[in-house]
Amino acid sequence: MSFLSLSTESVSTAYPDQPLFVTPTSTVGEVLQLLRAQQTGSVLVCGDGTDEGKLLGIFTERDALKCMAAASADDKEVMQKPVSEVMSTEITSLPADASMGEAIKTMSQGGYRHLPILDDDGKPTSVETVYGIVHYLVDHFPQTIYNLPPNPRPITSEREGA
Repeated sequence: MSFLSLSTESVSTAYPDQPLFVTPTSTVGEVLQLLRAQQTGSVLVCGDGTDEGKLLGIFTERDALKCMAAASADDKEVMQKPVSEVMSTEITSLPADASMGEAIKTMSQGGYRHLPILDDDGKPTSVETVYGIVHYLVDHFPQTIYNLPPNPRPITSEREGA
């Protein structure tokens, strides 16, 4: 029987997604179509030319909502903007040898749902997601997860009994 240790298990074992890559010149409309077609919540914006493969930013569903909220109702130009104008450039990432515990802590503290995983050269190899981590934990603790009631410790609003 193997035991799960979040401090030693590698983040690469927690079902990371293959990253989707776009260039900084891709339009918001193209990126949204890609997100919808691939049924995923993020794309990595990587450089081309001299910056080839370098992670420049990330564009997530959250960025799309911010972009749409900032645009006026009849503003169709937002779909023609380069993704580089609206992507998140302050990227939190982890190396491929990071532990599961590090990934969970980083995602929890930062409120991230997608976390790029980088190789030794700083190029993205995968994207860890909340879904992947939860799926991984369910695989290791099925009896605990599947046997929990919807609300394990209910607090009643009124006093029970006579």
